[in-house]
Amino acid sequence: MKKANEIINHILSPYSDKIQQKRCLKKIISLLPLKYNKYITSLQLKGEILFINVSHQAVKQELYYNRNLIFSIIKTMHSANMCTNIKPSKIITNYKYSPKPKPSKIYKFYIKPAGNFEIKAKKKEIKEKFEEIKKLLKRN
Repeated sequence: MKKANEIINHILSPYSDKIQQKRCLKKIISLLPLKYNKYITSLQLKGEILFINVSHQAVKQELYYNRNLIFSIIKTMHSANMCTNIKPSKIITNYKYSPKPKPSKIYKFYIKPAGNFEIKAKKKEIKEKFEEIKKLLKRN
């Protein structure tokens, strides 16, 4: 009988490179200063280009001008034999505006028992029709 670790490794083996790459990108984000860290929405590595998606335009410009900081973090990780598969030659920063989602409206409704309503009609014929409807609703 196979152990759980063997089964999980067998399932995840085709994706192990991608999983390792995502872990390394998360480490890079965590090693950046907090002023950049909280505005970075995602990092993607496509070929030799590292794409950094941010949620503020000013941070986009800051990261563009301080891209040597990111290269130095990656170089330090390489010297410690960590994340050797990430070797970007170019860094591109992207900004995409995404507004905060609005809270959904709460609709209040009250359930009244059927057949328990006031008849405000003034004409006698209409009042009689409503009385019939009221009786039918009370039966069901």
